[in-house]
Amino acid sequence: MKKIILLVLITFNSFCIAQKLTITPTGLKDANDNEKTFVVIPVEGKTAKQLYDDAIKYITKTYKNPDNVIKGRTEGEYLKFHTYAPRFIFIRNGMKVYFDAEYITELSFKDGKVKYEIVDLEMHNPDNNNPLVFSGGTFDWSIYNKKGEVKKEDAKTDFDNYFNSQIQSLSTFLQGKATDDKW
Repeated sequence: MKKIILLVLITFNSFCIAQKLTITPTGLKDANDNEKTFVVIPVEGKTAKQLYDDAIKYITKTYKNPDNVIKGRTEGEYLKFHTYAPRFIFIRNGMKVYFDAEYITELSFKDGKVKYEIVDLEMHNPDNNNPLVFSGGTFDWSIYNKKGEVKKEDAKTDFDNYFNSQIQSLSTFLQGKATDDKW
């Protein structure tokens, strides 16, 4: 019995790990498969239509103006929405230099799973509009150098943590595990 429980825990743990994105020199990739630019969020027992409806509810609860952030949709199949994240990340370059981010998230729905992908991402300094790029940027505004080596480890960690917390938040909501207001 203990072996079965351990096997279930290992399987669950590896399943959860598959739901993470990481920044690479060429953009966001699945942490376990750098060929993929997306992750799949498993949600047992829900149809594509139910997942779509739950995603709409998530956006409605999460965003100040939900109707303004939704950029495309096909009921029960597809949803695209825009996010603006002020002070999204900072780079230490003698001092902290903050960058805002704007990105488009695309969700595709099938029974029991949701494909999560960031299809457009722009990061810039709000003071001077300098862009932050994944690799080989000017004025040291990149996370990787031209050789593909991490040069801003803290920024990479913050970047990964931000997007993975977004995935986790959506996943928790879709699975019905979000904390509701208790009256």
